[in-house]
Amino acid sequence: MAKKQDEWEQEGTASESWNKEDNAWYQKATQTAQALLDRPGFSYDPTDDPLYQSAKNQYVRQGKRAMEDVLGKTASLTGGYASSYAQTQASQAYDDQLTRLANLLPDYYDRARAAYDRETDQLNDELGTAIGLYDKDYQVWLDRQSAIERQNAADAKAEQWEQEFAASQDQWERRFNEDHERWAAEFAQEAEKWAAQQAANAASQSRSEQANARSYAYRMAMLALQQGLSVSDTLLQTAGIDKAYAETIRRYYYNLRHQ
Repeated sequence: MAKKQDEWEQEGTASESWNKEDNAWYQKATQTAQALLDRPGFSYDPTDDPLYQSAKNQYVRQGKRAMEDVLGKTASLTGGYASSYAQTQASQAYDDQLTRLANLLPDYYDRARAAYDRETDQLNDELGTAIGLYDKDYQVWLDRQSAIERQNAADAKAEQWEQEFAASQDQWERRFNEDHERWAAEFAQEAEKWAAQQAANAASQSRSEQANARSYAYRMAMLALQQGLSVSDTLLQTAGIDKAYAETIRRYYYNLRHQ
């Protein structure tokens, strides 16, 4: 009887690194295919059939018994003397049994052929199962290799992206710092010039003008501090901002920008 599918699957194992000769299903397929190739063609010899030989012995016994019955009955009718007729009838009774046996010979041939065909079908089923499970193992291995290759490609692409991003980030930060330093220098120059001008004109300014100047100086100083820039004492004095407080504000915004 052919093995069930789950029984075959319990025996099969998938190779970690593919080598068909190490695969259990490849070995089964190869062995089964060879068994089919080596299998001789069907032939039937009644003398090698135990079922036919058993039937033959039975019919021979029945033939002898029938022959003895005919001879016995004939002898009782003729006072114990056998006749050629009795011999003929006895022989006919024996031959009848052998004829019945001969008539059964095609049935025993068909039985033997059916058994041979069942064995062939079983081998073909086992070969098909082994081929299918070998293919399943190989497909699993191929899928795993494809997944590994996809992951490697994704990792390589991610690494390349990270490198490109880091290079771009470094370039952006370098340009930003250069622009920031240039802007800071220009801003400091303008702020110093403006503060000096305001200090020079303080005596002639009205209170309203001084208040406006102080408000403007405060906005300029806070803008610079929020950018993490240092502010001159003249601008801080004009803006009315304590130097220690200004440094606290500058450090806060500087740290906030560089987190």
